[in-house]
Amino acid sequence: MALVKTIIVGEEIPSLSKTAYIIENPKALNPIHSDDFARAHGMRGALVPGSTLLSYVLEMLYNHFKERWIYHGRIKAAFIGGGAVNGDLVTARGLVTAVEPEAAGTRIKLNVWMENRADQQEGYKIIVGEASCLQ
Repeated sequence: MALVKTIIVGEEIPSLSKTAYIIENPKALNPIHSDDFARAHGMRGALVPGSTLLSYVLEMLYNHFKERWIYHGRIKAAFIGGGAVNGDLVTARGLVTAVEPEAAGTRIKLNVWMENRADQQEGYKIIVGEASCLQ
């Protein structure tokens, strides 16, 4: 018999840290993902696509909820704070905000966010949102 872990409001789920990266594509439609263009416009380098960064948040949620995330997960997110460039250390995080019964099970609600820790300090948020999954 599998043990079911009690989910507690205010509990943080295991975070996921990765080094952000982008493989430059000369055929990319958006020049902001090119080092030359980005640097010419005052940025530190090519911006890593938002879809890549959000995929790290999704990976964190999948790691926590496993296959339940595929079938019963929901997310709403916004990009803020300037994004990330090649080599930035980013960390996806999630905090349980509610545990609510539903007809199909118990829905775990979370605030999710991603921090850019490029300077290896506390970090600043570059993605914020809400996610939930049936337990």
